[in-house]
Amino acid sequence: MLFATTLNVSLRWLRGRPLLGALLGAVGGPLAYLAGAKLGGIELLEPALALSALAAGWALLLPLLQRLATELDGFAGQPGARA
Repeated sequence: MLFATTLNVSLRWLRGRPLLGALLGAVGGPLAYLAGAKLGGIELLEPALALSALAAGWALLLPLLQRLATELDGFAGQPGARA
């Protein structure tokens, strides 16, 4: 639930930049899982394969989720709203 609010708050600057969102997703998503593995929270049995799949998934999902968040943002069409 917190990630959903992040899309319209701290990641608002990604609006209209799907390629940058894909790059951020491809790098940031797997890094979060890698950090979890280093801390002992998860175990990646095939790290290279798992991180590659996560990179591809987040590269697709982050721009799509950002687009969805933009469309569902109640303030997007309001006067004085920042895009």
